[in-house]
Amino acid sequence: MVCTAAGAAAAAGYGLTAPKRYRATAQVLVSPISPSDPTFAGLGVLRDTGGKRTAAADVAALLRGPQLADAVAASLGLRRSRSSLEHALHVSVVDSSDVVDVSAEDSTRTGAAELANSFASALISQRSASFQSQLSNAIRRDQKLVAQGADAAVARRLTTLKGFVGQPDPTVRVASEAASPGSSSWPNLPRLIGIGAAIGAAAGAVVALVLLALRGAGRVRPGEYDPAVSEAALEKLVDRLEARLLARESALAARERDVQAKLDELRQAAAAAPAKPDDSGLRGREEALEKRVEAVTKREAEMARHAAELAVRERKLAEDEAAAAERAAVAAAVPEPVPIPTNGAAGTYSLTDLEQLVANHGGEHPEKVEEWQSYLFFLRDYVRSDGRIPASFDGLITETFSDLL
Repeated sequence: MVCTAAGAAAAAGYGLTAPKRYRATAQVLVSPISPSDPTFAGLGVLRDTGGKRTAAADVAALLRGPQLADAVAASLGLRRSRSSLEHALHVSVVDSSDVVDVSAEDSTRTGAAELANSFASALISQRSASFQSQLSNAIRRDQKLVAQGADAAVARRLTTLKGFVGQPDPTVRVASEAASPGSSSWPNLPRLIGIGAAIGAAAGAVVALVLLALRGAGRVRPGEYDPAVSEAALEKLVDRLEARLLARESALAARERDVQAKLDELRQAAAAAPAKPDDSGLRGREEALEKRVEAVTKREAEMARHAAELAVRERKLAEDEAAAAERAAVAAAVPEPVPIPTNGAAGTYSLTDLEQLVANHGGEHPEKVEEWQSYLFFLRDYVRSDGRIPASFDGLITETFSDLL
């Protein structure tokens, strides 16, 4: 009983003096695309594959990535290390749903909320930048197909994709932002007292077992009883051992409080004191790291701006090409092009041969495999009964698959 009370008292003392930690939670909503939807074919959007790993689980894994922690540190201007930010982050999928909790811990209420919201925003920004880059490639590919006389489905898909230019990734968004918590998440005083009481009870049980073992070992038969050692003396010995154990536990708790107070004083002194000459190496490394982070952030912003400019230029070029084609058609009084029949004159290439080339040598050009597969998918609608592609597609195939031919 004494050990239990001592353990609870020590735990309560630590809980009252330990620095507080706060936790805030933002939520990210995942809206995966069906695998049967051809609108986003060739784009790296989140899809619901129906397997054990859901799209929400993929988002949770992306939130734990080291690149995201670096982006959060750069956006908030923090000097914390990547491992410190990753340790402060807690990500979980809510009850097997499409909602992901993004929780962050910090020593202040506002700091915890800013961390949680920054992680969620950084994920949306990175996903949106990747989506816009892939979207530009998909629009350029479909424009070529439409110019070659592709069917109305391709034209409709092109119109749909153009509507997403400049928009974020449609499969993930912030559902709710984190707010400043009203109370600290650590230390949990009732839980600490319970743990301390349990440890004290366990220690008391161990001491009791040891004393019982010693008492049993020293017990002799009535004929061999040593009158010099009485029961009263043994009881006094047990009382002294229990009192000594209680004093040690109290001293340990007091020592722990003193150490914690000393650590707090050292932290405050380190924050208030000017930098010492022997810290020049550390300051130099910190300044170099800040410059690298600033350079990376600037380069990422420049790449995003460049991608947006390219998208605008491509859209303007497509509009100019369409207007020029319309003017040429009016000037020459040429009737509208007739859609390419599926049984037209056989061309130079076979769909089977092209698929075999992509399968055998696609690994040599990984940056073009996705584009080649998209062209093969749309060319299937025009293949002749003998497996050959109409001659009207020879120019497009020669230009697109030039690295394989």
